[in-house]
Amino acid sequence: MQAAGLQHNEQAIMTGIQWVTQQVIGGKRELSLTDIRAAVGELSLLAHRSAGPDTHRRGEALVARPRPVTAWQPDLLSVHRAVQEHDGMKLPPYVERDHDGELRCHLRTVADRGAGMVVVRGDSCTGKTRSAWEAVTACVPDWLLRYPKSAAGLRSCLQTNVLTGPTVIWLDNAHHLFAEADGNRAAEDLLALLEQPPAPVVVLATMWPTLLDAPGSNPKKKGRTRHVNSLLDLARTVHQPRVFDTSGLNRFETQARSDGQWTQAAAQARVNGELCQRLAAAPELLDRYRHADHASGKAVVTAAVEARRLGVRGPLPLAFLEHAALGYLSPDHRRKLDRQTWFTDALAWARTPVKDVVPCLQGVLAPDGIGEAADLVDLSDIIEQQIAPERWGIKPPAALWQAAQSDLTDGGDLEALALQAFAFARFRIARDLFVAALDRGASSAFEGLCFSYTETNRLRTSHGLKELCDQADRLRDGGAGLADLGTALMQLAFAGESVEYADTLQPLTEELLTRACREGNKDAHLALEQFLHAQGRHGDAEALTPPPEPPAPHDPAQLLHEAAAGDATALERLRKVADRRNETFQQIAAAAFTASPALWSWPTKLARAGAPELVEPLLHAATDSGDRQARARLVSLLDDQERIPEAEAVLRAVSATDMYALNTLFHRLWPHRPRAAREVLTEAVRTGRILNVLTVLRPLTYGGRLPRDRRFAITAIRVLARLGYEPAQVQLARTLLAEAHELEREKTPHQDLIARKRREAHQLLQQAAPDHREARSLLGRLAEQEDNYTQAADWYRQAIDVGDYEMFPSLLQALHQGKPPNEDEVLYGLDADGNLLPPW
Repeated sequence: MQAAGLQHNEQAIMTGIQWVTQQVIGGKRELSLTDIRAAVGELSLLAHRSAGPDTHRRGEALVARPRPVTAWQPDLLSVHRAVQEHDGMKLPPYVERDHDGELRCHLRTVADRGAGMVVVRGDSCTGKTRSAWEAVTACVPDWLLRYPKSAAGLRSCLQTNVLTGPTVIWLDNAHHLFAEADGNRAAEDLLALLEQPPAPVVVLATMWPTLLDAPGSNPKKKGRTRHVNSLLDLARTVHQPRVFDTSGLNRFETQARSDGQWTQAAAQARVNGELCQRLAAAPELLDRYRHADHASGKAVVTAAVEARRLGVRGPLPLAFLEHAALGYLSPDHRRKLDRQTWFTDALAWARTPVKDVVPCLQGVLAPDGIGEAADLVDLSDIIEQQIAPERWGIKPPAALWQAAQSDLTDGGDLEALALQAFAFARFRIARDLFVAALDRGASSAFEGLCFSYTETNRLRTSHGLKELCDQADRLRDGGAGLADLGTALMQLAFAGESVEYADTLQPLTEELLTRACREGNKDAHLALEQFLHAQGRHGDAEALTPPPEPPAPHDPAQLLHEAAAGDATALERLRKVADRRNETFQQIAAAAFTASPALWSWPTKLARAGAPELVEPLLHAATDSGDRQARARLVSLLDDQERIPEAEAVLRAVSATDMYALNTLFHRLWPHRPRAAREVLTEAVRTGRILNVLTVLRPLTYGGRLPRDRRFAITAIRVLARLGYEPAQVQLARTLLAEAHELEREKTPHQDLIARKRREAHQLLQQAAPDHREARSLLGRLAEQEDNYTQAADWYRQAIDVGDYEMFPSLLQALHQGKPPNEDEVLYGLDADGNLLPPW
């Protein structure tokens, strides 16, 4: 053991020396003896730390100890390499733009307040990470910086390391981190940290424009991103521009004359402004994949893209890629493969860097934190973001599902794949993946398995019930699985649904919920109490012993609530805090509406207690923290005081990005100030919030509204539809079909007008169908209404293949020429190729 430790230590020291050498040769920086000792010491520390089974989850590297911001090299913080004439990693000149000032302003504000989160959102290879790095070095250079690279690593970092000084928590590509199995819990931990920071802390994250990139519906995602959404609602967001304007390109070109590759990239970017993408060799990498002359190499990369598209977040095992890639090769290509060398050759092609910058597949850190893992790779985020959407609606081959079941080791990844398989109506594949996830320790997968059996009515069969009971019996999850199954059975009992085990349904429900209660599950206690009351057993329900309540967390707003309740001492302390407007005041305001809704009446109570002057400052501070309830109360307060312009200014400040503010502000303006109302919607469209705009307009299109309202809403939706926004095309089509239906009900229907409306609706749905799931479902229904069952079945299949599993019964009905399917038929689903499965 001692010899092994010495060998690892020597390896760490050699790695440190190599790193130091690269820095000097590359001309990146002048290194002092202190720098060299710090680098070798850091790597030596990693060598000595244990790499047990829990240390390396989902490819997580050991989290390095915190270092000052200026002690981190940008490449270690995932700043992209750039094309360049020189060896090493010399960064191109940095040209500040408008968003940099906004980012640094947010960063300084959060740092001054002592706690908060800043998010930089943008597409891959637009310079998000470089902007974030430049911002922290400019604003908080002396702060410590921690860089956890996964949700598990972040949770470990927060749970085992007390912040000893002002700290930046660096979350690069946080869209991946929060999509992991532990992502929601990691967000919950961050919320707790920001609520009670032991030292000043800034969470700085970079993210793609959308959080989760897997397509289709995730039928059991509700509630699993609650803390992530709450965290992002509190964050200050900066949008990274995708392109440089002419002025920015001119300034870059002036500063980049020392490197011909940089000036060439600037010249090429004159066409579309995509300078960062050119510097990262993104166009060349995408061209290498799209026009690959190496079929097996492209197949390996496509398998990796597909895994990411379907929710696999961890590093990709080579065994998985080898087996899955075969599904992306034609029979003729597979016949020509050399069994011994094909995968080695394919992997070499996939890992060859383009312009010595970036490959399609790249290495990941080994489990012990030293060197590169021998059996794991990661996918370039350039390829992932650009290619994955292009594969939307393409059926994953059977080889991918099989390889996942046999070769993926992380239960969270398998659970994510199972949810996607279920969304694609691949019910048996989903079942096998859920079970595989349970086998690998992901107990949360039982909830998805239980949901899938409920949705397909398999739970109503004795065989389906036995399968779930067998899986629930082996769980060690504090009764969560027993509670899920017991609650599902309780819902069947309440609904009076027909099941094959009617005589045992209620006793089994009670037994499962009782067992879950014994294991301390609070949800089971509530469900059992409800179940017993429904049977009239009120005494038994009241006799239940509730599980012990966890200790209540510290409430930063406790002082506020005590003052509102009339405590004179608390009121005096609150006044002093309000006078200082310090960090404590900000924390109280941010938590003012996070407690029980019973305490949300504090503004009224505080005014009655003799401190009405404190209400508005607290509401303003709470609104600044992103609290929607506070914003609504502040608007109401300003309205009561007839300060209408100020109330509308509060809403206008966030209406472009916040659905509730947009809806409230629009309906305050419409129809009395139509121009202002249109401007509010236009600004929301400019920021890309098309769905928010359509949500606001939809009620105005309903029958019974004033003609003026309907005319305005339909005209606005029609404009968006003509601009190519698929949700607008679908909504307009729905409106036209509803109008056609209304006309058909008239005593003398205008058949030509009805036909025109239906024809226009059909054209709109055809335009939206390539990128919109609901359009496919609606086209299937229209074809079925015309008795064109072959076409209807084709549209239903296309809808299912992008995640609308609810269209499976409709598919069966179309295949039966309009005859409703038997109950048993909906149990089995489709195979990987989309064929109906026999009973299983």
